[in-house]
Amino acid sequence: MLMPALSVTLIGILVAAGGIVVRKPPRATFVRALVGAWLGFVAGAVPGLIADVLSGSGAYVAVLGHVGAVAGAVVALPRRSVVRAPSREG
Repeated sequence: MLMPALSVTLIGILVAAGGIVVRKPPRATFVRALVGAWLGFVAGAVPGLIADVLSGSGAYVAVLGHVGAVAGAVVALPRRSVVRAPSREG
């Protein structure tokens, strides 16, 4: 379990760094990307574990878990709120 702990945490940190570069709030971006990576890992690893049991393989849990970690971290990034200019219609 040491390797997923390091790799999923690193995925969250790298996605957060990318989010911070595009001018998102640093603290919220870091926390949300890290939590999103872990939730995504769990969401991908559970179906992967079921696929591993059914297929007799051992690779699905890791692959689907890490794909879920990337997706979860990206989805969890804070979104910029859109500020609309007042309408000129009268």
